[in-house]
Amino acid sequence: MTASLPDEVVLRDFLDCACSAVRAAGRHAQSQAHRRDEILEEHAHDVKLVLDRESQLQAERIIRSRFPDHFILGEETLQQAPHSGDRPTWIIDPIDGTLNFLHGLPLWCSSVAVAVGETVVAGAVYVPPLEELYAAHIHGPATLNGSPIHPSTTDSLNRALALTGLSKHVNRNDDRPFTLLKALALNTRKVRIMGAAALDICHVACGRADAYVESSIYLWDVAAAGLIARRAGAKTTTVHQYDRLRCFYICANSHIHDELLSLIRPYVEFT
Repeated sequence: MTASLPDEVVLRDFLDCACSAVRAAGRHAQSQAHRRDEILEEHAHDVKLVLDRESQLQAERIIRSRFPDHFILGEETLQQAPHSGDRPTWIIDPIDGTLNFLHGLPLWCSSVAVAVGETVVAGAVYVPPLEELYAAHIHGPATLNGSPIHPSTTDSLNRALALTGLSKHVNRNDDRPFTLLKALALNTRKVRIMGAAALDICHVACGRADAYVESSIYLWDVAAAGLIARRAGAKTTTVHQYDRLRCFYICANSHIHDELLSLIRPYVEFT
């Protein structure tokens, strides 16, 4: 049975909580940036910081104080998959762009969303280095620091600025991510790899970029930002769902979305 979606009053409460939680996470990371070299785990193409864990706990504290019976799914505490019933699930990425943060590159953000069943109903993305807060719920406009935002009007893929990323799972025996990158480079005006998926999608939402493509991305990266982009007027597509947490995802303004989808079709296995 499909979960019933919350009314306007509840949505406003959810969004207010998401904004408070995402600010708490981001501000903690920003204020403690001098500790960014405290590493919990290190892998070939990824790193987990003590501040990742601490910042998530800051967001969780806000959420639990207001909604103690809700589920929480965080990148840093993977205890459960999103719940499919009526009880809301909060989805947290405390530092999206951890490697950027580690190196002092000011291209990172915090993300908090809330889903009811399979539907993300409210979300916020906070960018501490820029003091920018993106926010939306399913029946309201997408905003940046309280002002409505809209995607670009670029109407041809060959004039588009496309943002993308390379999966942390990239390996020497799989050329597909690089083949996709080449296709994007040949068919757009320019491609950029910025290193923070939620921020990239918000840049599409507000018109700073025209499209975003990621062949392997996680729910916590796209939950809040994807909703913000859709409410701004952009289109998003989960091109392929690998499992409940990871997918192939695109976001673009409505003029070039279908052209972009046609371009990337050969590079993904549809089911």
